[in-house]
Amino acid sequence: MPITDVTIIRRCALCSGQFGIMTVKKDNMRLMTNDLTWCDHCGKETREVRDIAEREDAVVAEQASYPGNPPVDDVTAAEFRRRRSAGIGV
Repeated sequence: MPITDVTIIRRCALCSGQFGIMTVKKDNMRLMTNDLTWCDHCGKETREVRDIAEREDAVVAEQASYPGNPPVDDVTAAEFRRRRSAGIGV
């Protein structure tokens, strides 16, 4: 069965304080807004940023699945030129 409801987190654009969570139908989802919302942390009306809940966890899990970078030899410029001219590791 397809997912029809999406949970959206509302945050302050300045301090990233959370305003609340709302659940909407996927067809009615609106992440971009120009509405101003009162922020208790900032003490003024600010823009709100909306993001899909648990998206950060999915991004972290995907980045953890990437292969690591191979170690890099820290060599001097002269050693690099010598290796390049000899065709070693380049």
